[in-house]
Amino acid sequence: MLDGSSLALSGMGLVLATAALALLERLYRRGFSGTPKLDSDPAPLQTAAKRAYDYAREKRLPLAAIAERKSGPGDAVDWFENHLLRTVSVSATSLQTGAVRALGSLARAGMVAVPSGIAQSAGGEPVFGEPMVSARDFKTYLRWVRTVW
Repeated sequence: MLDGSSLALSGMGLVLATAALALLERLYRRGFSGTPKLDSDPAPLQTAAKRAYDYAREKRLPLAAIAERKSGPGDAVDWFENHLLRTVSVSATSLQTGAVRALGSLARAGMVAVPSGIAQSAGGEPVFGEPMVSARDFKTYLRWVRTVW
């Protein structure tokens, strides 16, 4: 037979279970690590750079200050864009053939990302359009950003 105290305990258990489920749902939506996610996979390099800069600024990471110091406050996203281009694997559409291909580290080293979304060679000729970063590489980059002192 149920008395008042056992009913109160079972009601408390139900409340705690509901609160735990709500917390898990919120963590799942936000991401357990709290790092930003990309809307698409792969995502445009410029979008990834903006998210990386916002994340670094929000967490007060030293790389945000370095980007602002080296490029100026308004151009820090451009700094992150070029940094991403040189550090993580990037795929892009060739302007000559229209094929999407992964850019190797040697090809990326001689390129510059510009605000129009076209990766240019060091000589200034447009070579690739729409540089893209995979969600996995973006997550790896953010993990690395947190370790920079």
